[in-house]
Amino acid sequence: MLDWIHLYIFALAATATVLVATEKAHLTVVGVGLILGVCAWPGLVEPALAVQGFGNKAVVTVGALYVVGEGFLRTGAASLLAERILARTGNSEVMVTLLIMGMAALLSAFVNNILVVVTFLPVITTICRRTGIYPSRLLIPLSYASIVGGMTTLVGTSTNLLVSGVLEDLGEPKIEFFEMTPLGLVLAVTGIAYLALIGRKLLPRIPSLASQPGAQDLREYVTELTLRSGSPLVGMRVADLGKEASGPRPRVGMVVRDEVALHPPFGDTELQERDIITLSGQVGDLAELHTSKAHSSDREALSTGRKPPQETERFDPNAMSFFELATAPDASVLGKKVKNLQLKTHHDASVVGLLRRGHHIRERLSELRMTTGDVLLAFGPDSAKDSLRRSGDFHLIEGVDEKIYRREKASFALAVLGVVVLLFILGVDPVVTALLGATAMVLGSCLTIEQAQRAIHWPILIFIAGTLALSQGLRASGADVLLAQAFQDVFGPLGDRALLGALFLATVGLTELLSNNAVAVVMTPVALALGRTAGLDERALVMAVAFGASISFANPLGYKTNLLVLGPGGYRFRHFLRVGLGMDLLLALVGIMLLPWFFPLHG
Repeated sequence: MLDWIHLYIFALAATATVLVATEKAHLTVVGVGLILGVCAWPGLVEPALAVQGFGNKAVVTVGALYVVGEGFLRTGAASLLAERILARTGNSEVMVTLLIMGMAALLSAFVNNILVVVTFLPVITTICRRTGIYPSRLLIPLSYASIVGGMTTLVGTSTNLLVSGVLEDLGEPKIEFFEMTPLGLVLAVTGIAYLALIGRKLLPRIPSLASQPGAQDLREYVTELTLRSGSPLVGMRVADLGKEASGPRPRVGMVVRDEVALHPPFGDTELQERDIITLSGQVGDLAELHTSKAHSSDREALSTGRKPPQETERFDPNAMSFFELATAPDASVLGKKVKNLQLKTHHDASVVGLLRRGHHIRERLSELRMTTGDVLLAFGPDSAKDSLRRSGDFHLIEGVDEKIYRREKASFALAVLGVVVLLFILGVDPVVTALLGATAMVLGSCLTIEQAQRAIHWPILIFIAGTLALSQGLRASGADVLLAQAFQDVFGPLGDRALLGALFLATVGLTELLSNNAVAVVMTPVALALGRTAGLDERALVMAVAFGASISFANPLGYKTNLLVLGPGGYRFRHFLRVGLGMDLLLALVGIMLLPWFFPLHG
């Protein structure tokens, strides 16, 4: 029977879903909020139990594996393998796509898939620069392949580790290292075949600044310029701005004058000193603005933002270069205004444009708040790029030949990863194994302690701890049994396969809306309760949750790897929906059909 406590738990879960899906709150805030939320209802979950998620074996294992994967990637062990693609594929887009997907899937079975995608971003940039292939033709396949590769082993994705951790907390047997491999391989091969035969034909063709610097860029950034004393633009009609350009010209979205915003149509409005102009245009147009005006006079005529003339950024083509910065999914800069990023102060880099999911933006650049998937267009010296690489907030979209690796440690890092995998297979405690691997990477100088600390995605871990607290609230309130009974009442009369299918599809749907980790943690106790209610093997239903929580292809918000390629690929949400919806349905159908063969419903 539905009670107030059940309504409270469902409302708490729904609120977290909305906040994550709409990006209205940082993952850290949502995670802490969930912990406080389950403690707020008197007698529901004791505070000491609510915070146990921070010490959960799965959470600690995930954090340590971030370090292991980072050490493996920083030595160039992965990139050395990836560079072989260039020598074996020629200019064939089909072969490049297949090899990238195969390699990404293989690495993702043993290394966190987020780190795999980060490693392949510059590899793909180099491939595109040399072959002329559009990055948008390769980045979605990269993300999808890393997801399906993660389904194949216990450590392939944090989702599997969390399901196993919840099982152990409830006194159930943990998931063995290769327990998911047979069905996982079938799903992985099916997904890669779909992408090669069907999905590839649905991918857009969107060039990138980093991969094709001389190409006609179809992606539009927004930038903001302030007119200074002596600017040749003062007195010019707004409608005439850029008319002298030989090709496409930037479009004026807004003029801010004395804190008043003027919007099109501008009519005969003339530009005045101290006007702030918001422009949108292609990369070449914006770069030309910051280059051609840089030496127009001793006193800068055109600048970014509202800085006084002596602080104006100037582009020096002899010592600087333009580059793109992809925002990390859990970056600390999310929610900050562009003017408050302080990239100039901390990294000696100047922001001149922002790309947001391919949309034309009319707001002022400096007032925009950073969101997941944003790509910044910036310029600065090589030292700025090195500093930004170390920040952890951005990923530079550059060629693999420009990235610094500790290649002399590659063999050692590969050996450490091999030992970690072997220990997992032999049944050594996952926490001990992961911590040993992380320690070996640091002591072996594959990465420094500071780099190891930055490699851990703390917001994700805090969010996971929050969802573990929510899972405790579901069990303590009996909401998991209530949901299981609802599944049984609606789908039970249709048969066991229908019940399995409903649970599988519900998990897939929730993953697209919320987060793979959160859905796995919340749905696992529901699957166990459903098994007891319906008289089915609990292991089979738990596996439906584990696999279903990794099927997230139609929405970039559902899986972190999708968010990583969203900005660099210049994608919009519709591109993921167009390519990924069929992948969702196909893998869900194959999973529902074959899961009982590998995990019988009646043990």
